[in-house]
Amino acid sequence: MKKKAINRFIKMIWPVVKFVITNFGQEITAFVIDTIKIKVKEKSNAKMEEALKNARNAEKSAESTNNPEQKLKFYELAKGYIEESEYHKRFLSDLLNVIEDTSKEVLETVQLKSSEIKAEDLFILDNKQGDLKPVENHKVLEFDSNNRN
Repeated sequence: MKKKAINRFIKMIWPVVKFVITNFGQEITAFVIDTIKIKVKEKSNAKMEEALKNARNAEKSAESTNNPEQKLKFYELAKGYIEESEYHKRFLSDLLNVIEDTSKEVLETVQLKSSEIKAEDLFILDNKQGDLKPVENHKVLEFDSNNRN
């Protein structure tokens, strides 16, 4: 009797559970991706700002000296800091493009894999006792390093 009740419960409730798993998986994935984007932007922007601050300081030092060699040295230093800031800007842009492309792929994979989940992937019906037990150490999302560019 208990076994029949559990089977009926799974048949009736599983579509709702699957819907929740799919949506929650998408939500968690999007949250993680957005958090990574924010942290990457913060870190890169801080590096850009630091380089620009150093460039401004070097330019001020160049303007405050009367020694032509020192002036040239400080302007070259400022130029180097500006180039560093521009490098961080390009790197951030490239990295955000990679994250954006990857996030689309990851969200699609999460959607696909979560839509393929069956109750049997997560639960085992113990026929002797009629109990429903969780499947242990079962991974639904496996990273396939052979399927990468």
